Amino acid sequence: MFKDLSIFSLFTIGLSAIGFLFGRIEYLFMILITLMGIEFVSKSLNECVEDRFTMKRLFTRLAKKLVTLFLISVAHLFDQMLQTGSSIRDFSIMFYILYEAFQIISTAHSLGIPVPQMLLDILNTIKEKLRGKP
Repeated sequence: MFKDLSIFSLFTIGLSAIGFLFGRIEYLFMILITLMGIEFVSKSLNECVEDRFTMKRLFTRLAKKLVTLFLISVAHLFDQMLQTGSSIRDFSIMFYILYEAFQIISTAHSLGIPVPQMLLDILNTIKEKLRGKP
Protein backbone atom coordinates (compact mmCIF):
# COMPACT_ATOMS: atom_id res chain seq x y z
CA MET A 1 0.00 0.00 0.00
CA PHE A 2 2.77 2.45 0.88
CA LYS A 3 4.54 1.72 -2.39
CA ASP A 4 1.42 2.71 -4.34
CA LEU A 5 1.05 5.82 -2.22
CA SER A 6 4.68 6.87 -2.82
CA ILE A 7 4.32 6.41 -6.60
CA PHE A 8 1.14 8.47 -6.52
CA SER A 9 2.91 11.13 -4.44
CA LEU A 10 5.82 11.31 -6.88
CA PHE A 11 3.39 11.57 -9.79
CA THR A 12 1.52 14.37 -8.04
CA ILE A 13 4.72 16.22 -7.20
CA GLY A 14 5.88 15.84 -10.81
CA LEU A 15 2.63 17.26 -12.17
CA SER A 16 2.81 20.14 -9.71
CA ALA A 17 6.39 20.91 -10.80
CA ILE A 18 5.34 20.86 -14.46
CA GLY A 19 2.47 23.19 -13.66
CA PHE A 20 4.79 25.55 -11.81
CA LEU A 21 7.42 25.55 -14.56
CA PHE A 22 5.19 25.73 -17.62
CA GLY A 23 1.78 26.94 -16.46
CA ARG A 24 -1.35 25.41 -17.90
CA ILE A 25 -0.54 22.74 -20.44
CA GLU A 26 -2.48 23.95 -23.45
CA TYR A 27 -2.78 22.83 -27.03
CA LEU A 28 0.14 25.01 -28.21
CA PHE A 29 2.46 23.35 -25.74
CA MET A 30 1.34 19.87 -26.82
CA ILE A 31 1.93 20.82 -30.47
CA LEU A 32 5.45 21.97 -29.57
CA ILE A 33 6.24 18.74 -27.70
CA THR A 34 4.95 16.69 -30.65
CA LEU A 35 7.00 18.65 -33.18
CA MET A 36 10.08 18.37 -30.98
CA GLY A 37 9.68 14.60 -30.94
CA ILE A 38 9.15 14.42 -34.70
CA GLU A 39 12.19 16.61 -35.33
CA PHE A 40 14.32 14.57 -32.92
CA VAL A 41 13.46 11.28 -34.62
CA SER A 42 13.65 12.62 -38.19
CA LYS A 43 17.05 14.25 -37.64
CA SER A 44 18.37 11.05 -36.03
CA LEU A 45 17.11 8.99 -38.97
CA ASN A 46 18.65 11.49 -41.39
CA GLU A 47 22.02 11.09 -39.67
CA CYS A 48 21.68 7.29 -39.84
CA VAL A 49 20.95 7.46 -43.56
CA GLU A 50 23.93 9.74 -44.15
CA ASP A 51 26.12 7.56 -41.88
CA ARG A 52 26.84 10.47 -39.52
CA PHE A 53 24.97 9.17 -36.46
CA THR A 54 26.86 9.29 -33.15
CA MET A 55 25.72 9.15 -29.56
CA LYS A 56 27.31 12.55 -28.97
CA ARG A 57 25.08 14.12 -31.65
CA LEU A 58 22.05 12.36 -30.23
CA PHE A 59 22.67 13.66 -26.70
CA THR A 60 23.50 17.13 -28.04
CA ARG A 61 20.15 17.21 -29.82
CA LEU A 62 18.41 16.00 -26.66
CA ALA A 63 20.17 18.70 -24.62
CA LYS A 64 18.95 21.34 -27.08
CA LYS A 65 15.38 20.11 -26.66
CA LEU A 66 15.69 20.31 -22.88
CA VAL A 67 17.13 23.82 -23.03
CA THR A 68 14.23 24.83 -25.30
CA LEU A 69 11.83 23.60 -22.62
CA PHE A 70 13.81 25.54 -20.01
CA LEU A 71 13.41 28.69 -22.12
CA ILE A 72 9.66 28.12 -22.28
CA SER A 73 9.71 27.79 -18.50
CA VAL A 74 11.62 31.07 -18.17
CA ALA A 75 9.06 32.76 -20.42
CA HIS A 76 6.28 31.43 -18.17
CA LEU A 77 8.06 32.71 -15.06
CA PHE A 78 8.40 36.14 -16.72
CA ASP A 79 4.66 36.05 -17.40
CA GLN A 80 4.03 35.38 -13.73
CA MET A 81 6.43 38.08 -12.62
CA LEU A 82 5.10 40.73 -15.01
CA GLN A 83 1.48 39.56 -14.70
CA THR A 84 1.01 39.37 -18.48
CA GLY A 85 -1.24 36.33 -18.50
CA SER A 86 0.58 33.85 -20.70
CA SER A 87 1.45 36.07 -23.65
CA ILE A 88 5.25 35.82 -23.34
CA ARG A 89 5.10 32.04 -22.95
CA ASP A 90 2.67 31.65 -25.85
CA PHE A 91 4.83 33.82 -28.11
CA SER A 92 7.87 31.74 -27.17
CA ILE A 93 6.01 28.52 -27.84
CA MET A 94 4.87 29.77 -31.25
CA PHE A 95 8.44 30.76 -32.10
CA TYR A 96 9.71 27.28 -31.24
CA ILE A 97 6.83 25.64 -33.12
CA LEU A 98 7.93 27.53 -36.24
CA TYR A 99 11.56 26.60 -35.58
CA GLU A 100 10.79 22.89 -35.18
CA ALA A 101 8.61 22.91 -38.31
CA PHE A 102 11.45 24.62 -40.17
CA GLN A 103 13.87 21.91 -39.03
CA ILE A 104 11.51 19.10 -40.04
CA ILE A 105 11.00 20.56 -43.51
CA SER A 106 14.76 21.09 -43.93
CA THR A 107 15.47 17.51 -42.89
CA ALA A 108 12.84 16.14 -45.29
CA HIS A 109 14.29 18.22 -48.12
CA SER A 110 17.84 17.02 -47.38
CA LEU A 111 16.59 13.41 -47.50
CA GLY A 112 15.25 14.05 -50.99
CA ILE A 113 11.60 13.89 -49.97
CA PRO A 114 9.52 16.16 -52.21
CA VAL A 115 8.59 19.32 -50.35
CA PRO A 116 6.09 21.81 -51.80
CA GLN A 117 7.87 24.71 -53.44
CA MET A 118 5.84 27.19 -51.40
CA LEU A 119 7.32 25.78 -48.18
CA LEU A 120 10.83 25.94 -49.61
CA ASP A 121 10.25 29.56 -50.64
CA ILE A 122 9.07 30.40 -47.12
CA LEU A 123 12.15 28.70 -45.68
CA ASN A 124 14.45 30.65 -47.97
CA THR A 125 12.71 33.91 -47.09
CA ILE A 126 13.09 33.19 -43.38
CA LYS A 127 16.77 32.27 -43.84
CA GLU A 128 17.43 35.53 -45.69
CA LYS A 129 15.61 37.58 -43.04
CA LEU A 130 17.58 35.92 -40.26
CA ARG A 131 20.86 36.56 -42.08
CA GLY A 132 19.92 40.22 -42.51
CA LYS A 133 19.62 40.16 -46.28
CA PRO A 134 16.88 42.36 -47.79
